[in-house]
Amino acid sequence: MPKLGFRSIRQRLFMFMTMIILSLLCICFPLMINSYQALQVSKQDLIGVQSLRLLAHTANEISRERAYANKLMSSPYASQTSHRQALARYRKGVDQDIHENLILLKGIGQQQIALQLQQNMIHELKIARVLVDDYAALPDISRTSVQYDHAVQAMFAAWDSYREILRAFVVQRNSVDSQLSDYVTMILLLSDLRDQAGRVASNVIASVSFREAIPDNNRARSLQTQYQALYLWNLIDTLQPQYAKTPEYEKLHEQVKHEFLDEGVALVGQLLDESRRHEAYSMTGTQLTERIVSKFTPVVDLQKYLLDISVEVAKTRKEKAEQQFILTLLLSLLSLVVALFTMNYALRRIIHPLIEAKQQILQLSEGTADCSIGTTDKKNEFALLFSAIKKLQRMLQQRDALEFQLRNIANTDALTGVSNRLALDDYLMILSQHPQNLSRLCLMIVDIDNFKRVNDEYGHMVGDQVIKLVAEILKASVRNSDLIVRYGGDEFLVLVEDISLEHALNLAEKMRFKLSQQAIETSDLKTPLFVSSSIGVAVGADNWLALFQKADQALLRAKAKGKNVVEG
Repeated sequence: MPKLGFRSIRQRLFMFMTMIILSLLCICFPLMINSYQALQVSKQDLIGVQSLRLLAHTANEISRERAYANKLMSSPYASQTSHRQALARYRKGVDQDIHENLILLKGIGQQQIALQLQQNMIHELKIARVLVDDYAALPDISRTSVQYDHAVQAMFAAWDSYREILRAFVVQRNSVDSQLSDYVTMILLLSDLRDQAGRVASNVIASVSFREAIPDNNRARSLQTQYQALYLWNLIDTLQPQYAKTPEYEKLHEQVKHEFLDEGVALVGQLLDESRRHEAYSMTGTQLTERIVSKFTPVVDLQKYLLDISVEVAKTRKEKAEQQFILTLLLSLLSLVVALFTMNYALRRIIHPLIEAKQQILQLSEGTADCSIGTTDKKNEFALLFSAIKKLQRMLQQRDALEFQLRNIANTDALTGVSNRLALDDYLMILSQHPQNLSRLCLMIVDIDNFKRVNDEYGHMVGDQVIKLVAEILKASVRNSDLIVRYGGDEFLVLVEDISLEHALNLAEKMRFKLSQQAIETSDLKTPLFVSSSIGVAVGADNWLALFQKADQALLRAKAKGKNVVEG
């Protein structure tokens, strides 16, 4: 009977350890699969950012082609030869880049994007080039500014078509890899900024070339493009994580601000003012092109820097993924070895003594053997165990409270106390589950007028007071259930549920009036400072993006009307 008992326990141990080994295999095998998949994803990510480098370069080259086209079109027919040759050489390079794009996209499995490039963008570019060439072939006397501007708009359309290619690629990359999405998004925004910067001058170059007054629609497009470029710049500065603002980034950042924002925009602004005052232009269309193109170089340099950084990040992640895969493989093998060793150890050092104790108990029960049996008091061990559980419970409660506090801190703007973009993301996630609420949702975009001038003239401390004042007025004007978000440096979003457009406009007007009447007074100011705001209002849309675009367009209209205006 003892022998049979020994075999029974041994068999049970074998079955138990077999289950442990199978469980380890169930754990280790998915880990190895996941680490292998992570390695493959990291390799694809590296290919993706390297591909993005070429796509972004091509976007900049297509945008830059407008400069060569403008030089040709703004030159008299008799002196076009050099410009025509330069444009032909540049187009050849652009066509080569587009051809490489097609090969690249097909090679990495982006057949749909490649087809979109082939069918849409190339067609738009051909149309634009035909219009440019047809205009340049006209005698000087037959040319008009309207024809010139039509060719420019066609070049815009060609870039917009390529931008859709770039956007589709970026969206696909962001859906695959969130860790590189910040860099990828920044690169897309910088491509947009480079093109918008070029459009600031291109929208007025036809009138400047013909020495005509700039039409109102061209003036509006140029101003809107300036606002869009400034918005993109502020968005880029906001999205760039603080830890990523290296000295090199700060240097390039300052160059963009100085070259483009301070000098390039001012250059076009000078021409707009000259047209408004009916004065002779201080430069020709060709001179405008030559002077403005150099102002875009820092934007391209900043984009190249971020591309290089993203490539390095992708390489580092690939190396870490390789190390992780090797480590997972080794640990999995080690775990199996340890399990087998433990099985043998438990059999010899634990099970055998327990079997022996069992035999002694059986012998004692039959009165056939004498043995001494020790006793162990387990009460203290159980008491320690429950004490440890209670301590763990208290630690978990403290952790939950701390997580709640940290989430509140993370979702709150430190300067104003209102919500930040993280809180907005949480709100939009909840809203996406109830899309029907969008029909009665009001979005107000509140932008402080001339805030840069406040910072420049009075300092950032006064600027901070202005921002806090705006936040307090907004909080006092809406319900506690409404959401106020500091969206940018001087820009706020106000989301009000279940309200009509009429009531929303009235509410926005009250906000605007309160702010315009509120004075900033400090010991540093000799006279009270008054500020104003422009507010874009939109109510109801099919989706959040559409609602935001409606409000943003309303804001642009408010700015165009002279600021300190509510527009819906």
